[in-house]
Amino acid sequence: MIDIELPKLNNNDTSYELVEWLAEDGAEVATEQPLVVVETSKAQEEIDSAHGGVLHTLVEAGQDCRPGQVIAHLFETRAEREAFVVARVPAAEEPEAAGSDLVITKGAQALVAEHGITEARLRGLGRTLIRKADVEALLAEPTRTVAAGQELSPSQRAVGAVVGESMRTIPAAAAYAKVDVEEALALAQRLAASGAGFVSLSEMLVKAVARQHATHPLFFSQLLDDSRLHLARTADVGITVDVGKGLYIPVVRDAAALSGEQIGDLMMEFRVKARRASFRASELTGANIMVALHNADGLVLATPIVFPGQTCVVSLGGTQEELVLGDNGSPVVRRHVFLGLVYDHRVVNGRDAMAFLQSLKQCLESPDSLLDADGRGTAS
Repeated sequence: MIDIELPKLNNNDTSYELVEWLAEDGAEVATEQPLVVVETSKAQEEIDSAHGGVLHTLVEAGQDCRPGQVIAHLFETRAEREAFVVARVPAAEEPEAAGSDLVITKGAQALVAEHGITEARLRGLGRTLIRKADVEALLAEPTRTVAAGQELSPSQRAVGAVVGESMRTIPAAAAYAKVDVEEALALAQRLAASGAGFVSLSEMLVKAVARQHATHPLFFSQLLDDSRLHLARTADVGITVDVGKGLYIPVVRDAAALSGEQIGDLMMEFRVKARRASFRASELTGANIMVALHNADGLVLATPIVFPGQTCVVSLGGTQEELVLGDNGSPVVRRHVFLGLVYDHRVVNGRDAMAFLQSLKQCLESPDSLLDADGRGTAS
């Protein structure tokens, strides 16, 4: 017998939902055959079988499960599995009826007869061993009611767990910078008009943040304990994406090596996947810094949390307009945003935070520095 353990799919989750078995209980499965679909707080992940054999499931579709939990067994033969099933039936619940693949205990059979439950409904449970408790649960389904109060979705519960851990474990501080983005927005418009690709202020900020990795490595580090840090080799930037179907934070890996246009293509792909809820877990893990986009119209600034395992998060507020005096003394309208920086004060001091923000400000106020010789988003 081989145990099938649920792997850890998302560092921020302590439990998942088993969405669907892709092979029936009691079926023969092959090595690398798709076996089960599990939903984390952010994505659905398909898990393949690492071995071949006869499947015996332990967790039903729709139930919660945790990383490392044994969710099924694989047996070499059907006879070996049947012997296992019979051995697990308590003496008080010896099999009363058995078909080719369906075993019903005495207590369950009495309820089945009393309520006229069909074999089709029993098979709908997705189990080959039907106990009294299984039938009772089946009978309770039509009258099941929601407890008083609205339940949080699994996704929101996961968000709550992350926020709680951040607030408990990370002594965060914050700083803000006002950034003139007139030149950056004009550059984005020129790039779009020339057909060089879509590069908005968000893409420029991701590029600018990634560029800080070489000179500000602490902001991309992970605190291992009270005295040790892990310094990241590349800038892997997580970006908040919320299109009304939940918050996702996909990762732009080695963002400093990508052009602004490449980052723009990735962010467009992220938005599409957010609408379809089609992210894989691997696309949502591994960030060592985060950019939180709070750039809706009218929103001035935001103070997001620092994700556990990271050291800082940069926030982008909405674009504001103000009347200022131009070089000739005449009033002109200029556009600006507020950048926020929330950081783990155990790793980063205020002086370093101000230097980091000032560098970002310079990049966005002189956006040509983010372009290569061809006028496209540089990859260096």
